Formats: sequence, C-alpha cells, structure tokens
Amino acid sequence: MGFFDKFKQGSKDMIKSYDKVKLNQKLSYEELHEIMKTGTYPCGEPQLTGKGIMHCIQFPPVDKYVIQVALSGTTVTITKIYNGVGGILKETVGDAVTGGWYDVLNGENIDLNQMTRIIGEELTRLCGEKGLLKTA
Repeated sequence: MGFFDKFKQGSKDMIKSYDKVKLNQKLSYEELHEIMKTGTYPCGEPQLTGKGIMHCIQFPPVDKYVIQVALSGTTVTITKIYNGVGGILKETVGDAVTGGWYDVLNGENIDLNQMTRIIGEELTRLCGEKGLLKTA
C-alpha cells in the first residue's frame, strides 16, 4: 500500500464509522456467530447478545464504544455504538467544546472506525471461504 493509499484510508477512518458485508443468502445470528468465532479480531471475541429485535453480535467494550454486528436480510453491518449513557455524555461534551469536530479529532473514534473496517475485512474473508459472499 503506497503513501497515497494509506492517506486515503486514514481519511476514511476519520469519517466512516461502519462497514458492510453483502452475503448471497440470509443467515441467522447464530449461524453468523459460528462463522465469526473462527476469526481473529483486535478487539476481542464476538459475543451473541440480546433477544428478538435486540439480537446482535457485540465485541467487548472499548472505553465509550462497543462494536456491534447486525443483520438485515443479506447485509451484515459492522458499526460502533455508544457504550451506555457515559459514552453519549462524553461525545456530547466533546462536540460542544470543539464545535462539532470531536469525531474527527478524537483518536479513540478513529481507532474504533479502523476496527470496524478490520472486522469487516476478516468477516469478508471468512464468508468468502464458506462461499457466502455476494458476487457482483
């Protein structure tokens, strides 16, 4: 990866806080979790949580964020969400102090955005090995 590519990816990580993986068939959260358990992730092991419409796969919390994996039809979305009210409060205060630039200036936010991308890449690899990726 050249300098320009690294710069381009770094600028995406400042803004883009989610990643998506398109599958060629619908999976249940249990099936997706079984696939994900075989992967290696920088933020810990994925855990199946919740019931009904609150069902999802989450990774262990990192300060004020949790990385969550959600299913919608054949699309898997990996995103970071706030870890409780404390996370929302820190973000709100940071935005008020910096005039809305807190997300761009916050190193933790950038790191978590990178993790969503890394998890998306690992999930793409794992689903590709199983023949589950949607082809163009």
